[in-house]
Amino acid sequence: MMHGKKGNSLILIENGKITTYALDNRNTWENGRPSTDNTPDIERQSATVSRKHGKFQNMDGVWFYLDNNGKNGTVYNHKHIDTGLKGRIKPIMLKDGDVFVFGGGEEETINCKTVWGLFSEREIIGNWRVVDSKGFRRLQFVSGDNEITLFDPTKGTVIDREYGFAIYMGDLTYIIGDMRISGV
Repeated sequence: MMHGKKGNSLILIENGKITTYALDNRNTWENGRPSTDNTPDIERQSATVSRKHGKFQNMDGVWFYLDNNGKNGTVYNHKHIDTGLKGRIKPIMLKDGDVFVFGGGEEETINCKTVWGLFSEREIIGNWRVVDSKGFRRLQFVSGDNEITLFDPTKGTVIDREYGFAIYMGDLTYIIGDMRISGV
């Protein structure tokens, strides 16, 4: 994994599978479920995600998310995205560490039917490792000389360190770079 290198990434977890998108490869990324008349750039398979759920767009070097206010909604940093004035789409300026739950309704429901996402202002390159963390009440993450212990972490907890990155999702934890995990 390359840390420190500037580059915007989107990390998505859907039904246990993690995918990373290097956003800077294009200016607009459509997000949604494919159909015969719709082929989004970021294809999601979950039935709770709309065909044209929303899009990530670079405007003059700044990334935004524009939500199309689909039936099952989007939660952004623990808040449901509502429509703008008179039902308009309101762009949300993104910053490092922003979290999304696509298709989870008005609440931040994280389960096998929703899609969890993270916007990062760093280029994420490498292979993710998947660690079984089922039943752990205490998790210890070690990256270099840095050590973090979490008690009863919630799904979607992100550990972001200079040399490693971990995303705790309950039964599974996703790790990239120099990061080790142990738990009880």
